[in-house]
Amino acid sequence: MTRGVARTTAPVRSRALPVDLEARRILGVTQGLFFLAVLWCLVVYHGHNAQTDGISYYGVFPPTIAILVGGYGAAGVGLWWTSLRLRREDALAGAALGLRLIAVGLGLLLVTPYDRGPVWNWSHMAIGVSVALIQLLVSVRLLRELPSGGVVAGFSIQLLGGVLAALSLPDWKFDFLLLGQIVYQVGFAWCMLEWAHLLGARATASA
Repeated sequence: MTRGVARTTAPVRSRALPVDLEARRILGVTQGLFFLAVLWCLVVYHGHNAQTDGISYYGVFPPTIAILVGGYGAAGVGLWWTSLRLRREDALAGAALGLRLIAVGLGLLLVTPYDRGPVWNWSHMAIGVSVALIQLLVSVRLLRELPSGGVVAGFSIQLLGGVLAALSLPDWKFDFLLLGQIVYQVGFAWCMLEWAHLLGARATASA
């Protein structure tokens, strides 16, 4: 007759990352891929057409179309995932919706080539301006809910890029649209990464 031996099972430690760290990693990777794609496009071509037409030029310039599609795709996936995390924060539900709209807008920019005629051009421009305004509103919302020096710095960079891009749209021979758009996106990415850090710090403090 054998005696039953009581077995104790050691608790299994979860390897899941803290939400804030996971958010920072996903945002960092996807935004990094986006900026890497833009940098690659710049290496391929950084002439006058790109300076005057902005990042959108790489969506109609054959050697860089696939690169920009990859960059926009990575950014869109990262922003959509982040929106799911923001949706859990009641105060930031509006920002979550904004991120999903931005992700959709990036796709729409790719399928409305501005060089196909006036209708396509105006459609592309309307989508681009809408995406930029939504990005600005998301940053303002994050700034209000999670104010910090880092968010203020990112928001200031975003505003600087927005001013450069806006001044480049009229025919004033002020050809800094590409630079302005890149600076604007750097500021927006900065705000998002700072948000992930602050959200984790707030959760730790309230625990």
